[in-house]
Amino acid sequence: MVVTWGIDSLEYIAGTAATLGSYDGVHLGHNKIIDRLVDVKNERLLSRSLVITFHPHPQEVLRKNDSQIQLLTTIDERIDLLGSTGIDEILVLEFSKEFSQTPYEQFFRKTLVQKIGVEAMVVGFNHAFGKNREGDTEHLKQLASTESVYIEEVDPLIIDGVSVSSTKIRHALLEGNISTANHYLGRQYGVEGIVVKGDAIGRELGYPTINLSMQANKLIPTDGVYSGLTIIDGIRYPAAISIGTRPTVTDSQERVVEAFLLDFSGDLYEKKVILEFQNFLRSQVKFDSLEVLRNQISLDVVAVRSDIS
Repeated sequence: MVVTWGIDSLEYIAGTAATLGSYDGVHLGHNKIIDRLVDVKNERLLSRSLVITFHPHPQEVLRKNDSQIQLLTTIDERIDLLGSTGIDEILVLEFSKEFSQTPYEQFFRKTLVQKIGVEAMVVGFNHAFGKNREGDTEHLKQLASTESVYIEEVDPLIIDGVSVSSTKIRHALLEGNISTANHYLGRQYGVEGIVVKGDAIGRELGYPTINLSMQANKLIPTDGVYSGLTIIDGIRYPAAISIGTRPTVTDSQERVVEAFLLDFSGDLYEKKVILEFQNFLRSQVKFDSLEVLRNQISLDVVAVRSDIS
């Protein structure tokens, strides 16, 4: 699988089957579109399957009033996930305010057809691109017919009566509904961070934790304690993951992401690790004493053992 950054670095290949979108989360609904893209390439005897995505995410560029953007995947995570779908190539286009003003007709003809070699496109049911998102599926089909480009629209993926989307996954994570988010993603939701120095209170309690510095704009699930896994150098360790302001031990309102690894000992300072969330165990609580907190953590560890085994 080839990753190309920027249209000027992409090789023109006639007979390209392409799909276009942000693909934040690369969830099961996205996989349905990409699976169909690969099938269309093979059925129509085309030369290349290509996913076109954007960096920065369009919402990061077009957001108003400095509103916070919470993404399910960083660009590196997105590329890794897309690369496991069986496509031939990923094209990452730089998204800017200037780019957002490109009319969809111009982007379709000059970029997709003339620079890339697109002869087939597979899009989602709510697909739209170009200035003011004017290039919806109906307009795209009309335009594509003038260039002899095949267009296929993929119906939404429905799970338990709900159409899967990145927005619904974000809402689930922010509500602590990890099992639903994981179900829609088709995998456990994960965050990546660098281990940083903490205040060692966990060590005093007998449960030393690692504290993580998170990447900007990455969605962190709602405050609480979770069962999950910590991935270190590709090895997974059961973990009790805590997110919140730690009200029992501090008055600070700073959110902290930390994890107690059940079957690991060693120094992880400044090391990159991944946390994967399996289930929400309980909300953050201000306990009456550190002893009560210690007892609760012991129960959390038992719950993690039961959940992960």
